Amino acid sequence: MIVAIPVRTPTLAPATHTNTWVVGEGALSVFDPASPYEDEQARLLAELRVRIERGERVERIVLTHHHDDHVSGAEALRRALGDIPIVAHPETARRVSGRVAVDEAWEDGQSRVCGGVTLTAHHTPGHAPGHLVFQDSASGEVIAGDMVAGIGTILVDPDDGDLAQYLASLDAMRALNPTVLHPAHGPSLPHADQILAFYIAHRHQRTAQIGEALDKLGAATPAELAPVVYPDLPAFAQRFAAAQILSHLRWMKTHGLARPNRTDGRWEPVR
Repeated sequence: MIVAIPVRTPTLAPATHTNTWVVGEGALSVFDPASPYEDEQARLLAELRVRIERGERVERIVLTHHHDDHVSGAEALRRALGDIPIVAHPETARRVSGRVAVDEAWEDGQSRVCGGVTLTAHHTPGHAPGHLVFQDSASGEVIAGDMVAGIGTILVDPDDGDLAQYLASLDAMRALNPTVLHPAHGPSLPHADQILAFYIAHRHQRTAQIGEALDKLGAATPAELAPVVYPDLPAFAQRFAAAQILSHLRWMKTHGLARPNRTDGRWEPVR
């Protein structure tokens, strides 16, 4: 059993909530208790207490990755329920140090039984260095974190993301033959392979758009490219668009398609 409890978080619009996934029966695993808001933390706890009063217990808290809109309620939930271990990839543990105390590592390829559901962790860096997805061995369903979204899009931020890794991770997820993707934001996504294929194609289409914009402008910064490549985005979102474009430009540099100008910081096409 994999059940979503969406909690309100300071996430990237148009999403307003992050899905906390509760896995299993009897011994529950809670993935991404995400909200920093006390009222949302209380609501999550109340929903879990309904199951606890039926004789179930929370066995562990699991983090898909380190971003604030995924980890901000973890310590509050631990305090409320007692000595419950928090589990994450070692890189995630390093990045949340000082905010969340991670007790156990869940490494790539390791399986754990979560209340009768056997989940295998798969390391999927690109959106975040320690990102994990978790596949149910029986159903093929995947807790996908921020690899895909049921609402909005996925930002590959150049500060802690990498587009080449993200694309490779999407390919690796396709190789798992998933049936359903359970994202952190928005509804679950059936037709999983089609979704993953679309995400890969979309990123390559965006790279082509950036290349066309560079050819047109001759040279430009990511901020200058953003309104050309994302003309329909509101002004507040342009900085996120610029960050996404920088990730694409770095991928293009690796593939000999673009290069930064050393004198003015603009990027230019390689012809």
